[in-house]
This record gives sequence, structure tokens and C-alpha cells, in this order.
Amino acid sequence: MNLKRENGILEKTLSIAEGGYAAAYLFLSEEYEKNPGEFGAQALYFLACLAGGDGRPERALEWLKRAVLDNGWWYRPEVLEDDDLASLQGNPAFLRLKTISDGRYAGAVSKSRAVFTWEKKRADQLFLAVHGNTQNARAAREDWEPLLDPAWQLEAVQSAEPDGYGTYRWSYDMRSYLPVAEAMEQVRDAGYDRIACGGFSAGCDMLLRAVAFSPARCDALMLQSPWIPMLQAHGEALVNAVRQKNIEVKIRCGSEDEDCLPMAEQLYDLLQRASVPAELVIQPGNRHQFPETEALPGA
Repeated sequence: MNLKRENGILEKTLSIAEGGYAAAYLFLSEEYEKNPGEFGAQALYFLACLAGGDGRPERALEWLKRAVLDNGWWYRPEVLEDDDLASLQGNPAFLRLKTISDGRYAGAVSKSRAVFTWEKKRADQLFLAVHGNTQNARAAREDWEPLLDPAWQLEAVQSAEPDGYGTYRWSYDMRSYLPVAEAMEQVRDAGYDRIACGGFSAGCDMLLRAVAFSPARCDALMLQSPWIPMLQAHGEALVNAVRQKNIEVKIRCGSEDEDCLPMAEQLYDLLQRASVPAELVIQPGNRHQFPETEALPGA
């Protein structure tokens, strides 16, 4: 499975779906058939939802059977209650699949623990990556590595909350961010010349909560496609913490990222008005994803 490639194709699928589910389903099913091994549970879920939303419940059920029965995957219970799957809700075969999936999810939750890949100092500079929802630590490393100078030591934090098979999520509360704060604290006195932290989507919110609500600190925050609902209630606390801890903030967001771009601009405006060093780069034509190529200045 290639999460980076899968995420890119799924973003393109979402773009096509804005013009109709049928075209998006055709695109994604053709991409899947070219190389099924590059796709994971999220792609099959997309295919099921697109088929269901296009009035093809039998085909939607086939994709879910492939995911749950053939591949042994599972999903967070609420995602199988999506409106696009409404035509399946009373189907006995679908209900059996959901029962199997829900059971596997419960088992995964009972055993899941947060992961921090760092073991020891191996370079003078450390970059700590935090994944977004429906991702994992490996995806975070794969996203950030092409953008960093090889001299940086790259490590990642993974949430303790399963999302689907092989992927994880963050909740926007006062607990989910704690593994991120603990990781930042763990490396603070390890002797690095510079520590930067990078987040994607929901990972940005976790980094900002860590800075605002714990002693955690770093030299710079790199925020890509920031989904940051904490701003609504805690914007002032965040800005005060960033200023007091002397953290440089660099924000990147796609011009076509309709959900996250307003948040990116709001955060930048708050930081600017508080005279906190900040940079906002709007990536032309980019959606909710990392750009194909863009080096990070200063990283």
C-alpha cells in the first residue's frame, strides 16, 4: 500500500466528484484496477460510497465485501453510516459486514497506543511530523521527507485513536493532543540545535493545542493544509503561547482547499496582529494535500 499515492488519487477523486459521482467512480475504479496493491481501506470505502451515491448499491456492497471479507480490513463504525451508503442500511449482507467491521474496530481500540518513532539523537536538527486523520506515522514521514534537507532527523508521532484499518485520527478535545505534547517534551533537552514540528490537516490542530495547553515548545511550526478548529475558542491563548515561547510559524495551504484556507488565513491574521513572526504561502491549484514539490525554507 502506498498511502501518499492513495491520498493524492483520492483528492483528485473528490475534485471529480464535485461534477458527479459517476465520473469520479469511473476514475477511481480504473486507477484501482491498474494496481490494487497500492490502495488500502480508504480507497475501497471511497469506491463503495461513490457507487452507493450513484445508485448502485450492489456494487457498493461488493467493494465493502472486498475490504472486510477478502482483505480483513475494518472501519470506524460511524463511517459506515454515511448517507451515500443509506441504500444498504437494511441489507442483511451489509449488516453482517458492519458487525464484523465494528468488532474489529473495538478490538483495535482496546489495544491501540500512541507511537513516537524517536529513540535517540542522530543529527543536530530534529523535525517532528504529525499526521492528519486517516493517516499514520509512516504517511507523515513520507509526506515531509521530500521537503526537508537530509541533514534533518525526521521522526513522527502517531495517534492512539484508530480511524480505519492501518490509519489513525485525532479528536478535537483536551486529551487527543497529549501524545504530541509528550513527544515535544521528550526531545526538548536531547541537545538539538533546532527543533521544528510539522503537521498536516488535523495534525496542525494537535501541535497548536500542545503549544497552547502544555509546556511543550519548539523553534518552528510548519503547518500544511491546517484544519484547526481550536481557533474558534482558543485563538487568543494560542497566539499568547506562540509569542511567549518565541516560535516561528510557517503556514502552507492550497488555493483550492475550501475548508482549510479560511482557517490558515485566520491564523496568519491573528499572528500578524500580535506581531508574531509568521509566513503564509497559498499554493496555486492545490487542494487538501501536500504539493508535488516545494522545499521548506529554513528546514
